[in-house]
Amino acid sequence: MPSVNLRALRGSGLRVRGSLRTPSEDGTIEFLEFHQPALESGTYKIEIQQILEAPGKIPTQGFPKRLSFAVLGERFGPLGPEDIVAMFPPPGSVGEHANVLPHITLSRSTLPWERLPGLVDENRSWMALLLFRASDFVDQGVEKPRVQTITLGELVEPPEETARFPEGVALEEGQQASDEVTVIDVQWKTLQHLLPTAAELALLAHAHQRKDGNEVPEGDLDATVICNRLPEPNGTSTVHLVSLEKCYPNGVFHAEGAGPDEWIRLVSLASWTFDSVDPEQSFSALLKGLDRAPAELRAPLPEALPPASPAAPYLEQGYVPLPHRMRRGSKSVSFYRGPFAPGIGADEVKLPAECADELVRYDPDTGMFDVSYAAAWELGRLRTLANTRVALELLRWTRESAQRRHAMRQRAARRLPLRQTRSEPVEMPEVVAEWLADLEHLVGLPFSYLVPDERLLPVEGLRFFCVDPAWVECLLDGARSVGRVTNADLEHARTVRASRSEGPQRVSGFLMRSSVVSGWPGLLVEGYPERLPDPSVIPPATDALTPLRFDRLSSDTLLVLFAGEVKTLDVFQAPEAMHYGLDAQEAGGQEFTKNLRDPSGASQPETVTVPWRHADRQVVDIAGLAERMKAALAPVRAELPFTGAQFALQMIEGTERVRFVASG
Repeated sequence: MPSVNLRALRGSGLRVRGSLRTPSEDGTIEFLEFHQPALESGTYKIEIQQILEAPGKIPTQGFPKRLSFAVLGERFGPLGPEDIVAMFPPPGSVGEHANVLPHITLSRSTLPWERLPGLVDENRSWMALLLFRASDFVDQGVEKPRVQTITLGELVEPPEETARFPEGVALEEGQQASDEVTVIDVQWKTLQHLLPTAAELALLAHAHQRKDGNEVPEGDLDATVICNRLPEPNGTSTVHLVSLEKCYPNGVFHAEGAGPDEWIRLVSLASWTFDSVDPEQSFSALLKGLDRAPAELRAPLPEALPPASPAAPYLEQGYVPLPHRMRRGSKSVSFYRGPFAPGIGADEVKLPAECADELVRYDPDTGMFDVSYAAAWELGRLRTLANTRVALELLRWTRESAQRRHAMRQRAARRLPLRQTRSEPVEMPEVVAEWLADLEHLVGLPFSYLVPDERLLPVEGLRFFCVDPAWVECLLDGARSVGRVTNADLEHARTVRASRSEGPQRVSGFLMRSSVVSGWPGLLVEGYPERLPDPSVIPPATDALTPLRFDRLSSDTLLVLFAGEVKTLDVFQAPEAMHYGLDAQEAGGQEFTKNLRDPSGASQPETVTVPWRHADRQVVDIAGLAERMKAALAPVRAELPFTGAQFALQMIEGTERVRFVASG
């Protein structure tokens, strides 16, 4: 029979050690201690040999076959966008990160265990995150790390008087001495305080899998590596994902007797920089600062305006007085309001219109015109005329539809025998339908038509509104007027409009002008049709209003439209913003703490104080913290070992969610 000889395989089992139910959906996040690859990186040999056996004869061997293959796991990087799922804090971000332990999530779940940090088989990550603060290098004699690109030949056989690199690292199959690699050189007096211990390498990496309410996996199995240090308060921090392959041959980092000022070289697989700001500029603090009057899209009433002034109702409804130049050159001031009204409008307009002047309104009490609907009609017409393709397709479609109607009337008048099949209307061209759909959601309109005065939307302002359906109808009628040429076209449009049984869709939304929009690119929102004053009650996503438009009009301005009337608005960060960190310090407190969870993910009253390995540098004693967690949780999980999965379960922090509820 054939026989196969292989090198001893490394363990590849999955160990489930904890789960966390996320509050925003009916599902779980399952943490795994590790996910080792089926084969360790390296070269393998396979030998196949045939053995012939016959009764009364000595077995003979023959026809040997030898094959070899190489398993090439990641080693020198750099990691690309396809390898990285998320970095937190996000690269280049500005936020309140003072109590966050940065992390990087990798798309290949076996990546942290594809190499060995020591010389024996162990379930420890060969990757680690090193965080450098800007304040680390303000003292004289402490130099900043040097990041450079060199060749693999220079890495494994460094020239004289360069940084030290671990011995015994040799090139493998498929690696060329001319290949380039990014390295970071760090002085030993800086590096020795930041490196995790060998025991901590098993706690600072884990795999995790998201599952739905039926325990069915959602998405891919990912791996995460966590940092052991807090970022710079009110300053800049830089994080490097470094390789520690063969750096712990005897259970400790092998610095080869390096002096304090000597340089140690590590391979940098990825890096990013972010800033931490004052708590007053945090995500939740900035959003809570938006909760002020007026909440509607209108300007504050002037103090000198008499309460009985006929202009007061206009101003309360979001109108603003604007210069108005008449057709014959005379000048006046007229009221204008865009499509965003403070309340649900009940205005009716006579459509279709032949021209915009039909929609100008005059108020004898104020002696002023209201040009809102006229401006909307003219805007729709001009925007469509500016799009030559849409205008021509709209005109062609209108002509073909009119010709077919005319042909049907002639046949009916002559009483000619007709086929029993009904004539179907000419289908609207797709480009025209898409154009009108975009206009219905106010896409592409100048911002000055939406918000005619900057006082309606101040800096760090949040304004809610209902979309005036009459304004949108005028906009669409102006767009369709491009195809109406004859009186018959106009009469047909009136007939079609009169036969319409359903009114326009009710739409509401909000405008946010804040540094939250620019500072958190992954910002998400959910609107609900009911008032939900209890922020701990998060309805399922199926109860949320359907978003019709989510658009960043500028770097700091966000426009969101919902189908229906929004009465509760939740603003929160994307799910990938879930992170690992400590509980913020109490006012005037000096210690960080951590609230614990039981194995199912539910919060527990137990709280542990965070120990430091280097308190002045805020490097957490990860192993000591794990021991304190294990001791505090012993009554509820005495039978479970405390692994990297359990540590991740305790350290994970959910995304912040700020709720706005309509008061009336």
